[in-house]
Amino acid sequence: MSLLVALLLPFVGFAQTVSTANLYDLKSEQTKKLYTLEVQLSESDGGIHSEAVYKDLTGKTVVREQGVIQGAQVKSYEIERPQTSEKGKFTVAGDKIHFEYTGANGKKKTADEKLKGLLLSTANFNAVVKENWDVLSSGKELDVRFAVWDRLETVGFTLKKMGDTDKGGEKWMELRMKPTSFVIAALVDPVYLWYSHESKKLMVMKGRVAPKIESRGQWKDLDAEVVYTYDQKAVSK
Repeated sequence: MSLLVALLLPFVGFAQTVSTANLYDLKSEQTKKLYTLEVQLSESDGGIHSEAVYKDLTGKTVVREQGVIQGAQVKSYEIERPQTSEKGKFTVAGDKIHFEYTGANGKKKTADEKLKGLLLSTANFNAVVKENWDVLSSGKELDVRFAVWDRLETVGFTLKKMGDTDKGGEKWMELRMKPTSFVIAALVDPVYLWYSHESKKLMVMKGRVAPKIESRGQWKDLDAEVVYTYDQKAVSK
């Protein structure tokens, strides 16, 4: 299962922004870089459009994600993963979520699910955290349904504050995202995220990411440390 925590960046008060991050081997203490990530967010009458592009160290695109959100609600999401020749998407209309998935063999599958609870994806993750900042920072749990494109379904998770830490004179809040199902928890470790209290920006994430890693000729799920650099620049309309 690909959890796809390619978490997107805050988007208030801009026409267009471009930001970057580096993905490191989880055990390398940020010394072994595996992939880079560039996130572009643009504002339009239809909402906020996002595009996240992962590249390997040669500059080759390995994953591309696109999403549309209105407020903190995700309306659509698409992904292409050239590494595995898979692609998928979901759209939200009314109280229904429609999933589509195409495997490496070209076979297409679809599924529908009734929308219930707070729907979460990579496209609206930071918007949801920001909207529920007071709830999370107070220590209360937040239950969400994460849309998993390659499973054609949503999966329950709980977001919970684990504590605060001082990082270079800046106060960060640590959140944990843990599956509510014992079955899913056996497949996916909890995801940990650190947000700046001052800016409410995501600074570091440790957990499952969209790209896979090659091992013995096969593509395997990857847990990595994602460090956001915020070298963003505004582009006027």
